[in-house]
Amino acid sequence: MGVQNVYQDIEESFADGTNDREAYPKRWIAVLVQVNCEKKTATKLGKAGYETYIPTQQEVHQWSDRKKKVDRLIMPMVVFVRANVLEEEWLRGQSYIFKLLALPGTVEDKKKFATPIPDYQIERLKFLLENAEDEVTLVSNLKVGDIVRVISGPLKGLEGVVSTADEKSSIVGVMIDGLGYACVKIAKNYLTC
Repeated sequence: MGVQNVYQDIEESFADGTNDREAYPKRWIAVLVQVNCEKKTATKLGKAGYETYIPTQQEVHQWSDRKKKVDRLIMPMVVFVRANVLEEEWLRGQSYIFKLLALPGTVEDKKKFATPIPDYQIERLKFLLENAEDEVTLVSNLKVGDIVRVISGPLKGLEGVVSTADEKSSIVGVMIDGLGYACVKIAKNYLTC
């Protein structure tokens, strides 16, 4: 059953002048999938009408005889899906999705809802992965520190949180609700509070 069928099964109900589509807006959620099946899952969900995102960073791998650009998964086994709460039940029923990721305490009527991830966090993550010169890593236990903005270099305009610092550089993280921080090393002279 695809996204369109979910809406066909739901009667149009109006409350305060809105129908179900307006009352349940789409938002990003994270789903856990089988190892090495991120792209296959995203393709299946795309055919079902869902928007998906797999965070990857392009790297150059060098062998003795050649160099090759490859996409490295930043969050293995995670696919971001844009869905509303009514579509979560359909997602849970798919054999290729292990579970929808949720923070503790997000249970309502014995049903656990996926943790919504704000659009701006996904946009910051995309920007970070497209423009970072160093390897981006995922850190889940980052201590929240000074909020900074990158004022120079390829990540100019990015806002994030400083996790560690030395004389020359800082580690800046972009928070993804429920998953942690995507982190990259940035020269201190590129940052401002």
